[in-house]
Amino acid sequence: MYNKALFGIVLFCSIGLSGLLAKVNAESSRDKYIKKELVKAKFWGAKKGELTLGFRMWEGEPDYPKSIVADTAGRIYILDHLNNRVVVCDSTGKYLREIPVNVYREATLEEMKKKMNGLAFPTLYASEMFIKDNVIYIPVKNGFFVDSKLVKIIKIDISKGWKVKEEKPSKNILNKINPKVIRVKGKEVRLEGGKTLKIIDNKTKEEKIINLPEDMMRSFIDREGNIYVTNHNYNYEHSLVIKYTSDGKELATIEIPFSVGTPFVRENGEIVALCRIPAADAPEFPSSSEGMKIVIYREE
Repeated sequence: MYNKALFGIVLFCSIGLSGLLAKVNAESSRDKYIKKELVKAKFWGAKKGELTLGFRMWEGEPDYPKSIVADTAGRIYILDHLNNRVVVCDSTGKYLREIPVNVYREATLEEMKKKMNGLAFPTLYASEMFIKDNVIYIPVKNGFFVDSKLVKIIKIDISKGWKVKEEKPSKNILNKINPKVIRVKGKEVRLEGGKTLKIIDNKTKEEKIINLPEDMMRSFIDREGNIYVTNHNYNYEHSLVIKYTSDGKELATIEIPFSVGTPFVRENGEIVALCRIPAADAPEFPSSSEGMKIVIYREE
């Protein structure tokens, strides 16, 4: 096993909500969001009640957890893939429990020798998860390279005491947990090619096409029928969330600095993100991070 420099943050029960920290939108004609930091701490160890957040796979670039979701009860789930677990927090960031999952395995020395990037080669790797109908889905591949193949899908059934089950890969399951088409108020919403959002009226077949400023990765619908598109832009060290009405009117644009993965949008419209805490002396380098934090953006 190659050296691991574990990254982590302590989930202090006493932290709670730290208050209103920043306004995101200044325009009076748009929805305004405020930011709350639930958890903020430096690297820590892998003890119970603490969140271990990955390690450096080679000098320089750390491999953080990149996926965060929330259930209908407000609980927050973080895929700590390098430690083979999902960490569960309550809506205030308090540690609740961890769920063991088999999502990461390092290659053996013999397997490493067969690969050009041997020192960083895992034979099991998962860095994202999805939630639908209070069931969490984690697609697991045989590596993190572009040509890595899906080998299994892990399901965590929240209603059955977080029961874990492994299933064979299936295109039907993938389409179910990350659909290309979502439906809202008699319309179909399609995120096409990353930079185009298409809203189609089912009755009139009229199409509204929205050109997006960046490649967007996922789409969400809140209980009021508003549409959200989200991304994670590694090059610019941020994530972007854009909110629209079901008719395509832009309501808000929220830029999340130092995000390490695609944000999740709850049914109530709250945005949940996992972000690194940049080192004061070198904030532009991910390897100089001083920890991580859970951040919630809530409409004012």
